[in-house]
Amino acid sequence: MRHRLIPSVLLVTAFAVGAEARALGAAEADGKAPVVAVVSARTTDLVVLDGGHDRGFRPGTVCNVSRDGVAFGALVIAEAGLHRSVALILSLDDSAAVLAGDLVTPRANPRI
Repeated sequence: MRHRLIPSVLLVTAFAVGAEARALGAAEADGKAPVVAVVSARTTDLVVLDGGHDRGFRPGTVCNVSRDGVAFGALVIAEAGLHRSVALILSLDDSAAVLAGDLVTPRANPRI
């Protein structure tokens, strides 16, 4: 079963990031991106962001996820394209869930 999960996760990642060229973000990148979707998988959920290199996101970047200005969890960018990123959930407050429309911003201090 695990072998079937890996290709589906890779397919979702490839779809979300697309065949975009890896380019440096623009100097005016705001470092913020809304959540587009959360894809549930057996072992972890993937969070698709509407922002990539253009917003300053890079693989390995640790980010906060917030709703209505209140941070409630941490994500790490797993893959970043020019305009899309895929993140993994590191932690969430009790009974919190990442939803489409939540805002993701890189942490000022990227230590976990």
